[in-house]
Amino acid sequence: MLNSLLRLLARLPGTSLRSLGVVHDVVAVALSFTLALGLAWGIQPLLTMWQLWAMIAAFTCLSAALFPLFSLNRGAWRYASLLDVLSIVKAVTIVCLIFLLGHFLMFRGAYLPRTTMVMAWFVMIVALGGPRLAYRLFKEKGPKPVADRDPAKAGPYDNVLLFGFNDQADLFIRNQRRGHMQNRIVGIIDEKPKNRRRQLHGTKVLGTLQDLGAVVDRAALTAMPITQIIVTAADSSAADLAMVVERAAPLRISVKRLPNITQTGAIEASGPIEPLPLSLADLLGRTEVNLDIRDVAKLINDRCVLVTGAGGSIGSELVRQIAQFAPRTLVLIDNSEFNLYSITRQMAETVPSIATISRIVDVRQNDRLRQVFEAHRPDVIFHAAALKHVPIVEENPLEGIETNLLGTRNVADAALHVGAIAMVMVSTDKAVSPTNIMGATKRAAEAYCQSLDLAHSGTRFLTVRFGNVLGSTGSVVPLFQAQIARGGPLTVTHPNITRYFMTIPEASRLILHAAGYGVSEHSAEGQVFVLDMGQPIRITHLAERLIQLAGLQPHVDIKIEYIGLRKGEKLYEELFSPGEAVEDTGRAGLLVAKTRVSDPALLRRNLDAITLATANGDAARAVELLRHIVPEYSRPLRDTLAAAPLQIVAPDRPER
Repeated sequence: MLNSLLRLLARLPGTSLRSLGVVHDVVAVALSFTLALGLAWGIQPLLTMWQLWAMIAAFTCLSAALFPLFSLNRGAWRYASLLDVLSIVKAVTIVCLIFLLGHFLMFRGAYLPRTTMVMAWFVMIVALGGPRLAYRLFKEKGPKPVADRDPAKAGPYDNVLLFGFNDQADLFIRNQRRGHMQNRIVGIIDEKPKNRRRQLHGTKVLGTLQDLGAVVDRAALTAMPITQIIVTAADSSAADLAMVVERAAPLRISVKRLPNITQTGAIEASGPIEPLPLSLADLLGRTEVNLDIRDVAKLINDRCVLVTGAGGSIGSELVRQIAQFAPRTLVLIDNSEFNLYSITRQMAETVPSIATISRIVDVRQNDRLRQVFEAHRPDVIFHAAALKHVPIVEENPLEGIETNLLGTRNVADAALHVGAIAMVMVSTDKAVSPTNIMGATKRAAEAYCQSLDLAHSGTRFLTVRFGNVLGSTGSVVPLFQAQIARGGPLTVTHPNITRYFMTIPEASRLILHAAGYGVSEHSAEGQVFVLDMGQPIRITHLAERLIQLAGLQPHVDIKIEYIGLRKGEKLYEELFSPGEAVEDTGRAGLLVAKTRVSDPALLRRNLDAITLATANGDAARAVELLRHIVPEYSRPLRDTLAAAPLQIVAPDRPER
């Protein structure tokens, strides 16, 4: 009967429930005070003395008048907590004190035994708080998992272990019990000795991470095989997450993590809390730098912004982030029809208020590029178009030189021609002491932009240098994921090869941040902006983590094979060359490399000669001229390692 009544109440709209709550409180006060008087006087006086009923009516009216001041029915009963009980205690205490004082002043305590108010105080707290907590307990029992309610209709579901006995685990368990629960929470594992044998809302702590194997075996014996571990702490370190994944992988258990539930706006108040899949960035210890981009709004808002390579990994994320600052017009340039179509459609769906213009243009087409610039006269240009794959550019040197170097010159000259405020060139750590044509072309492009930045005060030419981007098109991560899907092996060029990594959104924020800072402060003229990317990451370590994220064991389920360095590839990358001085900008994570600036006249003569060589198809001459611009371009480390067997040795790192 009680359950049926509670279910009926649960189906009522919120306003009806609040009205019923007010009625409940008034009735509860009247009954509580009547019971207190009955206990003090006995039943007979209640039937014969009208003064007692007058006191009951007065006390009830006083309570009805004062209770709204304590917001007893502002919150939902299903979320009743100790704070609500505290509000009830305050309200009951104030009402009792005021009534006692008023009755004593008016009637000198007549008809009011001294024990009555004490009993009324206790009974009212129980009568007001008890139903609220009972309703919450009923709701938090919640619906059972689909498989428990109707096994015939249930689809696949997870038996879940929580890792971490904390506030987030508390909120998650309560959220699951209130909502349409699809999973079953089997237990909790926690590393702190003080939490052993404790429980959270009936969910027991079953052991530590070391005990995971035994916990999984016991769960399997009870027909609840563990299929998922959810890390509850929002601030879990990369080492902790990697430890959980490493323990779970041999048991074929997937690992997810909770969002920061306590953060405002992280989840909807009444919505389900959805665990998030672990990403590679979570496990690599790469803490994203949240850059201050307030200056970007001044640079972009209500202006025409042009992005080359707009359909690529970096270019498309740049476009999405630029759109947040409400440019007047977005001009998107790419030589891939499909990529351009994809980002254009996305802009039309997400920010239809921004005028978006799409043009299929190759940055090597100088005349066509100049026509687009003259037609739209962009104020700010972000140049992300490039050929970035080292082995491919090594095999196609003319195309690499034409795109990365001459294409950059075309974009920069067009920006200067239309009087743009700024052009931002996206560079790479491979431009530092380059051992391949791709890196050399990017360093030469840096040099050209540096020379223009010093020679022209009307237009800023800014260069941004960073390392590899996690998950970008054609990067090592998608390659490894495809190899894992095929069952392996994962191919790594060398056991000790390392790279700097950052996420696509972080790389895009860096570009915008550098642009806003460089233009607003007029700083680092002729220099290169660099993100402080922390420590480089071993590619073998990255491969192992990806295998573990797939719920497999590295070197057991999936092999890792070493195939030797590719043509033009370095064993490790650097963010600064030995001859570059490093300066701090005073902005979090943003540094400046004070590097050599080429003579503009000599640079232009070499570029003209390179243009002629590429037009004639003379790759050898073009590369020779490229070395004149980038004298530090040297033979790759691969040539010295080719004859030697692969050994795991610590690479010598230059001091910085």
